[in-house]
Amino acid sequence: MANLLPVPISVSSQLYKSSILRLTIAFLKVQSLLDISVHDLFSMLCEEKYLMADSCWLKALGGMLLALSSEGDIIYLTENVIQHLGIQQLDLIGRSVFDYCHPCDHNELRGILSLRDGELRRSCFLRFKSILADHGRINNNRKTNNYKVMNCSGRIVMATASNVQLNCSLEDYFNETQDLESDSKVAKVVKSSTSHFLVLVCDPIPHPSNVELALNSHTFVTNHTMDMNFSYVDEKMCQFFGYTMEDFKYRSAYEFHHAQDNESILKSYKTMITKGQIQTPPYRFLAKQGGYAWVQTQATVVSVSNQYFRSQAVVCIHTRLSDIEERDQIFSIIQC
Repeated sequence: MANLLPVPISVSSQLYKSSILRLTIAFLKVQSLLDISVHDLFSMLCEEKYLMADSCWLKALGGMLLALSSEGDIIYLTENVIQHLGIQQLDLIGRSVFDYCHPCDHNELRGILSLRDGELRRSCFLRFKSILADHGRINNNRKTNNYKVMNCSGRIVMATASNVQLNCSLEDYFNETQDLESDSKVAKVVKSSTSHFLVLVCDPIPHPSNVELALNSHTFVTNHTMDMNFSYVDEKMCQFFGYTMEDFKYRSAYEFHHAQDNESILKSYKTMITKGQIQTPPYRFLAKQGGYAWVQTQATVVSVSNQYFRSQAVVCIHTRLSDIEERDQIFSIIQC
């Protein structure tokens, strides 16, 4: 069975029998997700054009690709997960995503795994367990649980009836038998068809302290108190939008966006308070004397301390997505 797994022989030969079974079940579920036979899948993976693309698409992806069964089992995960979470790909495949997701996010995760109102698209922020410390180093302190916020977006993929489809957990299998010698016993875990899968692209939100690239002319930094009042504004932001530093003094970030974006902005910042980081959808930031520019913001809650007390603050990295539009329109008194 180990020789049938799509991993190098040098790796499969080192796997325990329980790991081989876990990966085999996950591989069969991938077969169902792709609606392709095992033979055809192996043939496709060995084609030269796919081997060439394999070295490039992870760089283009940015984050990691995550495929889940309807029960939350990780059936596939790209190998760059080690860069984001510090955990090996093969240690995660076949396990429940709930074991690696923050307990407070479990209800939200169950919600996006379920079918609802015929809507197939999914988007959320999830906190995944990470063993990485600052600057990508492995954290050897096992007593601390670090979590990394990921911006997850994707869709539900309905399962097809043309392939073997698995709807089981390894726990069920091990309750039935402890004998892993016979490959035929994998058939025992084949039960009723799983109804759907969830495929997500999970993009990490960089911490401001780890942003090593110089900020360009389209990127601005602001600091805020926890109620989103400005405490620092990048001079480039003032120059582009036409404001002075005094215009931001004692003002809240909520006063500078278009009223029609209130709902999405409020939802984003509520998520930030709960999870520590967010990336907003594009919204309209109002310009002095009229108009607006489309902006997307990554916001992070950071700890600020001195010799007297410790507090929290918000650091925002704003990316300008457009030039100023509708310059002759006033949308708020803040622009006057």
